[in-house]
Amino acid sequence: MLSILTNTGAADAVRALNAASAEVQAHQQRIATGKRINSTKDDSADYVSAQQLRSDADVRRAIGASMARAGSALDIANAGAEQISTILNSIREKALNLSGSDAGSQKALSGDLKALVDQIDTIAKSASFNGVNLLTGRPATVTTTTTATTMSPSTSAPPPLPMMAALPPGSTLTANGSGSTLQTLTSDDPTPGAADPEMAAKALGALPENGSISYAVSGGGQAGRMDIAFQAFGTGDVMEVWQNGARIAATGQGYAAGGGAVSAGKAVSGQSIVSFEYDPAKGDLLFRFNPDGADAGSAWAVTGVALNDPGAPIASVSTSSSSTQAQGAVPFNYDVMTGVNGEKISIGSRDLSSTGLGLNALDWLGALTGALGAVDGAKGRVSEALSHFGSKARSFDIAGLFNTKLGDVLDAAVGNIVDADLGMESAKLQSAQIKQQLAATALSIANNQPKILLSLFDKKAA
Repeated sequence: MLSILTNTGAADAVRALNAASAEVQAHQQRIATGKRINSTKDDSADYVSAQQLRSDADVRRAIGASMARAGSALDIANAGAEQISTILNSIREKALNLSGSDAGSQKALSGDLKALVDQIDTIAKSASFNGVNLLTGRPATVTTTTTATTMSPSTSAPPPLPMMAALPPGSTLTANGSGSTLQTLTSDDPTPGAADPEMAAKALGALPENGSISYAVSGGGQAGRMDIAFQAFGTGDVMEVWQNGARIAATGQGYAAGGGAVSAGKAVSGQSIVSFEYDPAKGDLLFRFNPDGADAGSAWAVTGVALNDPGAPIASVSTSSSSTQAQGAVPFNYDVMTGVNGEKISIGSRDLSSTGLGLNALDWLGALTGALGAVDGAKGRVSEALSHFGSKARSFDIAGLFNTKLGDVLDAAVGNIVDADLGMESAKLQSAQIKQQLAATALSIANNQPKILLSLFDKKAA
């Protein structure tokens, strides 16, 4: 039916033209932006997924930036500790030269030693990055508790065992003959529990380290019954002693005469004496602490050793404690986030100042033996700090590499979802442009259809 009021052909052509124009615009936008999905109108599910992946990638980049800053603080601390270690070697060398020097040389060497100690302070205080100094600790009123453990006399000279302990940063254990001296630091007022490293760790917010660990130890060349003083602070801990593949002693188990085997150790608290018969011919000893794992806040220490005849009474232990309080520095944990779910690496500070190392008030001329012992103790603390910083640096490298790779994977995943195939979009654009031109032509033809009605009223035709 011909009508001047209704032109269905034109309406169809208009719809086709609008659709073709929208298609052209969509393909042009994808080519211009390089993205197949530019808004939720394109694909809501893929758009939301891409946004979440972008967010995760951004978080990974932020974590990477934070780790880079923390890594710089760690690198500076490690460089400072290495330099302090070198200075301590020089201090020990010059201190040894004191004993064979004349008065004039001793005075000069003493001045050199003081200058080297001052240089340690300069390095420790300068090892700061972005307000973080891992070589001085956190300024605080420090309570230092010293606990001396003394073993009853041995029938034979006991072997020099290495320091075996799980202590919070800042606490030290020094062998003293058959006994030891334990120092703990807290930032609280002295209390009856200030000598307990577990309580000190809670006060400092710095957990003990190496709660579950093993040590291979030479027991020396003298056979006999070895009595080991083992202190488990607060939470129960386990110690086992192995030799030649057999468990010959353990906490919570009785003494096995003749070097016999015993059952697995049991967790104990407080001071214990663990005894076993040592035979040098059977090889080194293996000390295992908490072999099935330790609680996060567990602290323990081997505080003494005695070597007696098998028939002699089991060694006894006596302890004494004293506390002092002064302005100083206490350890702190520098926590660095390494993952989107709250994963972190905690870097414990170490006080490597002359005061923290026990070098600030040494009498080089009057008490050389004690001064050398203090230097050796300082070297041990610096070595522990270097080991700690090195371990954390390796953890940083692993976590940083993982974050970088995961960020790249997330970026690729976003691209897989939203990126446009430009070759395909170019072909589709040309197709849409042809559709647009055809629709415009069809609209022009449809608009001309009503003009045919005019011929019906043409006078010439009449």
